[in-house]
Amino acid sequence: MTANPLLTIRPLLEEGREEELASFLSSLHPADVAEAIAPLDMEDTIKVMSQLDIQQAADVLVELSDSTRDEVARTLPLEQLTRLVDEMETDDAADIVGELPDDAAREVLSGLDTEDQEDVRRLLMYGDDTAGGIMQTELVHVEAGDTVESATERIREEADEVGYMDSIFVTDAYGVLKGEVSLKSLLLARPGTIMGDLITGPPQLVLHVDEDQETAAQKFQKYDIKAAPVVDSRNRLLGRVTVDDIIDVVHEEADQDFYRLAGSSEEELAGAGPARTVALRLPWLLFNLGGGFVTSFILAHFEKSFRDTMALVAFVPMVMGLSGAVGSQCATITVRGLATGRIAGGQVMKNVLREQKVTSLLALTLGLTIAVISGSLHQAARLGAAVGASITAAILVSAFMGVMTPVLFRAANIDPALASGPVVTSTSDVLSLLIYSLVGTSMV
Repeated sequence: MTANPLLTIRPLLEEGREEELASFLSSLHPADVAEAIAPLDMEDTIKVMSQLDIQQAADVLVELSDSTRDEVARTLPLEQLTRLVDEMETDDAADIVGELPDDAAREVLSGLDTEDQEDVRRLLMYGDDTAGGIMQTELVHVEAGDTVESATERIREEADEVGYMDSIFVTDAYGVLKGEVSLKSLLLARPGTIMGDLITGPPQLVLHVDEDQETAAQKFQKYDIKAAPVVDSRNRLLGRVTVDDIIDVVHEEADQDFYRLAGSSEEELAGAGPARTVALRLPWLLFNLGGGFVTSFILAHFEKSFRDTMALVAFVPMVMGLSGAVGSQCATITVRGLATGRIAGGQVMKNVLREQKVTSLLALTLGLTIAVISGSLHQAARLGAAVGASITAAILVSAFMGVMTPVLFRAANIDPALASGPVVTSTSDVLSLLIYSLVGTSMV
């Protein structure tokens, strides 16, 4: 097989060799097809999709990036799109239908069977970033009073539709989750055994339908499981979240954090145009610009003092650079800790104290080093002490801001990732320069 499938797909497309193209595509995994056609224009992408069988085309559509997938879904004839959606798991179907224009969404839904329509509409009611938004309704569940024989028959009937399965959820007659039974327990049970008697306890992890997807991902990592049931406020079983859904969430949240650390948005990853990209980046750059004006005002205010001791001016970039770097380090570590759940609850203050201890040692080491070097270079011990003390104080304040700003953002229900980029950097520059100006000019 060609290392890069695109090297085979492109000439087959250009030469119109459709039968060879279809044969080659059928030998590829859907994820490989999706990756290979990503560089193609939409016309060629649609041609490739038309050469796939229905199931493979549906799988490829799911594997495409969000922006490409939405564009393909809007370009495909609605009749063909409906057939593809009908082959998907309900969570994937809901993702695609949810991005269609209202008229197109209604037409696609009307082409599904009644049960699938209801499932997709129900999923569309939940937020995209909740357990309900990423769950699938395909699962095998039985009532506690059912026998092993009837449970086994249920598995035979629904195995193709459900896909991955290592346990069966058990409910009462009203759909309230009572527990789960592993396939191993089911296989080893004697005929006639009641499923309720095989329950050894509640599932290791149960997700609430409105639970944040990031929290759900943290719990999956903590308990190292492959699937978890999703329930409503009455503990009624609604669906399940599987580990492949969680992997997507982890990638999505990581992309989101990285973009926000840079003062932008995940929309750029989705292929936002130049005008939209400018609109995403500009507010934070304007925030930085505002910080620049404040630092200019501080320099102007202390102009006379700096004029009297010009040696202080030479160390301004060093002060702002070091304090900003330490502040960003603390903010990034705190943001990641909050995102992964390593910093939560009572661990917040523990993390604050730990970072302050670390940065205190860093600040004292850097301050002492700079004091000695600057004092020696300028042959002025007083100047060295002023610069060293100023940088030490500036680093401590920037570090405290870097730790606390994400924590405060989280408490205010604002994404902490927004804190570590423009907010901490700009504010750190202003405060460090102010501290340096006050301490430096007062000591020299």
